[in-house]
This record gives sequence, C-alpha cells and structure tokens, in this order.
Amino acid sequence: MGSAKNNGNGGFAIPWAGVIWLIVTVVVFLVGLREVTLRDRERFPDDFELTTQPADGENSVDMQIVGGTFRYNEVAQQSNPVETGTFGPESGNAVADFLFENIPDVTEVTIESQTILVTYDNDIEADLMLRRAQRPVINSVLNEGDVITGEVDGEAEMTLRFTSTEELRFGAFIASLIPEGSEEVYNSREEGENGSELSRFLFTEVTSLEGATIRPDGMTITYRDGGVEQRVVTRVQEALDDYHPRASLQPALWVMTIGPSADTILSIVPIDTGLPLFLFTLAYAVLEIAFFFVFRNSDDKLVRPLVRVAAIFLFFWSLYGHEPLWDYILGIIFPTSAQLVHPNATVIEFTAQHLELVFVSSLITVPAGLLFGILVTRDEFRDVLPLVNNIVNSGQTVPTIAIVAFMAPIIGFGFWPAIIALVAYGLLPVVRNTIAGLEAVPASVIDSARGMGMTPGQILFQIELPIASSVIMAGIRTSMVINVGTATLGAFVGSGGLGTPIASGLSMTIDAFILLGAIPAALLAILIDYVLGRIEFVITPRGLQIEG
Repeated sequence: MGSAKNNGNGGFAIPWAGVIWLIVTVVVFLVGLREVTLRDRERFPDDFELTTQPADGENSVDMQIVGGTFRYNEVAQQSNPVETGTFGPESGNAVADFLFENIPDVTEVTIESQTILVTYDNDIEADLMLRRAQRPVINSVLNEGDVITGEVDGEAEMTLRFTSTEELRFGAFIASLIPEGSEEVYNSREEGENGSELSRFLFTEVTSLEGATIRPDGMTITYRDGGVEQRVVTRVQEALDDYHPRASLQPALWVMTIGPSADTILSIVPIDTGLPLFLFTLAYAVLEIAFFFVFRNSDDKLVRPLVRVAAIFLFFWSLYGHEPLWDYILGIIFPTSAQLVHPNATVIEFTAQHLELVFVSSLITVPAGLLFGILVTRDEFRDVLPLVNNIVNSGQTVPTIAIVAFMAPIIGFGFWPAIIALVAYGLLPVVRNTIAGLEAVPASVIDSARGMGMTPGQILFQIELPIASSVIMAGIRTSMVINVGTATLGAFVGSGGLGTPIASGLSMTIDAFILLGAIPAALLAILIDYVLGRIEFVITPRGLQIEG
C-alpha cells in the first residue's frame, strides 16, 4: 500500500494507499447494507412463540407474537430475575434447560440469585469442562459475560461454579416484524408476492395464504378454503423461524485489551466498540491521504508503517468479530448444513485464545532463542554450538502432537501442555537465524569496532545485533507463523483457540466447523507475518532497509 511519488516531470502524485482504503470503505459500506437471515439453527435456534385467536372474517386468524429473536444481538424487552432452585433435565426452567442442551454430561443445575452450579458426570479434566461450559452459561442469561466468572467448585466434585457480580436475569425477546407504527396490508397473494421482503417470503413459503395484515407485534392472515387452521398457523410459524434472526452484514470496529493473567501470563479480551467499521476505514483513508501530503518531502520509515500495521490488524480483527459474516460465508459453502458456527464461542473469542497461546509461547521462545544464539556465537561458548543445535533440532523432529500428548498426562490438560509444545517447536527458527545473522557480520567490521575501543558488549548491541536484526526478525516471523498453525493442536488437550472448532468438526463430522477454525487461522498467520514484516522493516538500520 505504498503511495506514488512525484516522478520529477511535474506529474501529480496520487496517494494510492488512501485511495485503496476509500475503495475498502465503499465495499464495506455497500456489503453492510445487506440484511441476511442467519442459518445456523443450533447457534440461532427457532424460538418464536405465537398466540392465536379467531379474527373477523372467514378463514382468518389473528396471530400475536409473544416471544422470539427477530434480529441478531437485539436487547431483550422483557427482563426478570432467573428462577432459583435445583433442576434436572426438562425441568421447564429456561436457563437450566438451555444448559442441559448445550453442556455435555450435565446431571444437575442449581441456580441462585447470583450463582449457577453445574454438576456433571464424565472423565473430562475439570479445567477443560470449565472452558466448555463458560460460553453456554453466559448465553443462558441476559447478563453480560464480563460480570460472570467461572471456577471449579472446591467444595463438591465434578461441579462448576459461575458467579455474577449482579443479579442474574432472564428475558424473552419480543420480535418486531416491521417498524413500530407501520402496517402492511395485502388483500391477495399477488399483492403479498410483490410486497416487502418479509411478505414475499411468507407468501412464497406458505402456499395457502390468501391475504395478510402485518403489524410490528403480529399479523392477521387469511387462508384459502379447505385449509386447516392449525396447519396454516404452524407453517407460518415455521416460515418466521426460517426468516429469523435477521442481521446486517455491516461489521463493527473491534479492539482488544491485553492484560496480565494468573493462569496464562496474559489475557486478551476482544471489545466491540459498536462503531461501524466503514467509519473507521474512512477515517483511516483520510489519515493516509494526510500522511501522504505531510511526509511527501521526507522519507518516513517509522510513523506510517506502524500506523498502517495497526489499521490493517484492526480491520481484520473486526471481521473476526462479526458473527453474521461467518454464518453467511459458511452458509454459502455448506448450504445444507444445520450447524455453521460453533455454539460455545465466537470466532473472535477463539482467535483471542489462539493469540494467547502464540504470544505466551513467543514470550518464552524469542528471549530463549536469542540468548542461546548469542551465547554459542561467543568464543567462550562455541564448543556447545553442536549441542544447542541438536536440542533445538529435536523440537521439530518430534511431532508436535506427540509432545502435547506426552505432556498432558504429566502436567494436566489445559493451557500449558500446548505452550511447552509450541516453545519446543518454535525455538529452532529463532536460534538458527540468530546464529546465522551474527555469523554473517563481517569480521572487518568487528575488528574496526575493537580498534575504536568498543567493549564486547558495545560491539554486540551496537554493531552485531543491528546488522543481524533483519535475519533474526525473519526467524522470529517464521517461529510465530509456524506456531499459529501448530497451536491448533492444543485444542486436543483443552487449550482452546481456533483448533477447538477444527477438533469439534473432525469428531462430529461437521465440515463447517473445520473451516470455521482453518480459515481464521490461515488469515491470522498471514496477518501476523505482515505485522512482523513491517516491524522488521522499522527496526532494521536505515542503511540495510529494503522497501518491500
């Protein structure tokens, strides 16, 4: 995304980066104008509730909608405290029934005003079971996920405790078929088939409809002679279920917070700003054009590359966060699949877990690899160079899944077996490139530095490492990109990440789940490689920089 320079002949230079971002803005805006029906019937179940009563006129029924989610992520209009008590399967308690349906091997659910206890019966590691249950518990109530924390209950075996900082709430979603204050009247099938998108859908799906009056909270329908009222009502409800929930393809801007974690060293939390993404891309397009004019007479190698990296990362991060987009894409690829997106977490949540694995392993791999590479290139430690090479080579000789499987029984399932495997697998590129970069520094340059009176430490940090920086960064890039793919194997020991939908898809033979993990993982690898490539360009000494 570079910008055209003045060719010296008086020609007008064009800020191509800004133009490209303007095109991206237009595309995102136009795509966002489209509304689609979410297809995943597991993640977005059919839940319309209707009451019916006779209406004036022959073969007419008045249908009132008393519950149902008609739009993606809409706020419930009815909110009440959850019913407390201890519940078994099919108890009639909406929260408990949801947990029985979405968490495997649940035997009992106890609900208090701010606590949910989930008792299960299986041999799965408690931490893994906690990860599996976290998302369904959050989805079962109206409260936001950031007020609910989960832990393995220390007082009872095979029991998970979820605690909320506020009173747990449950509510029914009330659908609004059309905008408030409006009404659509269709006195014949011909009118209905040429009416609004909803009316066209209903008249196409329900062949016995002869007329309809659609209101925000319900409709009055007329059906043809010979039709059976209950069958017509059932078919209308099925059609509404097929039509909902509606969602815009316009993604919002997502950002993230990175903070310390007692369990995983660092925690990455995605945040939905609610700001339409096209406004962000438009603002950045303006910024790129401003940069073009501000820096047109200077050779900026710091501000623009870093700002561009941040913008591109946030753009793709925001696409990860828009669940309807993934449902739509996978729905095109798998038109007959009833399950498309994973029920336990969204793509951006899986990606955040995946980045935790990659970043934490890199926090260990990069310093260790640099240290080993530097040490074995010093004269006093050159004798151990073959040993270090053998050690780091063995990390990639042994299959990663074997390391994961070997470590899990020793230190338990969860986050750390995957980290150990990623560190073992990622050391080789860092160590090898550090050695290669330092060995490639011309001896004459080092001799000149010694002749100037520089100490070994000064030579290392002011001469050798800067000259070798591009080669070393190439090793770090390779290590992190490899670990993006390798981290998917951690799902088999409960570490989370984008390997979770892949593993679920393989075990349940749901192809959509496999792509739900594979596509974001591939994009993430490309994105990380690009980000590190730009950082490599920035930190490489100016005399060694090669603009790509």
